[in-house]
Amino acid sequence: MQGVRTKNGILWNGSTVPVLVLDLDGTIRYSKNGNKFIEGPDDVAIYDGAEAKIKEYKYKGFLIFGASNQAGVAFGFKTHKQVMAELDATFELLPGVFDSVKQCYHHGGEGTSFPLNKRSLLRKPDYGMLVLMESEAFESGYLVDWDNSLFVGDRPEDQECAINARIPFMWAWDFFGREKP
Repeated sequence: MQGVRTKNGILWNGSTVPVLVLDLDGTIRYSKNGNKFIEGPDDVAIYDGAEAKIKEYKYKGFLIFGASNQAGVAFGFKTHKQVMAELDATFELLPGVFDSVKQCYHHGGEGTSFPLNKRSLLRKPDYGMLVLMESEAFESGYLVDWDNSLFVGDRPEDQECAINARIPFMWAWDFFGREKP
């Protein structure tokens, strides 16, 4: 089989790779201070056992994607810079785990900050973040095998995103073997 060259010059050889898609807040990380939402990089904590479970999938050859709605920006509670600092803190606590992470700051119709108060296909339960990550993966030489992938989350919009994208779904507490909140 002849390979396909991507725009970055990477040759795709026809093999596929499954993906573990993880929501962030409430799925792999939480507020150290017990708040409903994480309030800064020093407030980021990773659930016990999350890193080991995620690495099991990475060692099996899965790409690891993170997809997180971050509407606090649309409501003016946080800035893009603050959310990125929290993401950097997550990366420090889980070094080398993620292959791609996307965040959506929109909250259509309810957010208070224009233009983030407009609808976005990036926001779960839509699956725009997954499309972006699939495109990045292809440009890096990987073709995503969605049929053998898994989406893990803690909220109905995570489950709906998986259903909309036709990806198998598991609740975070079942996947990680922890008590349901």
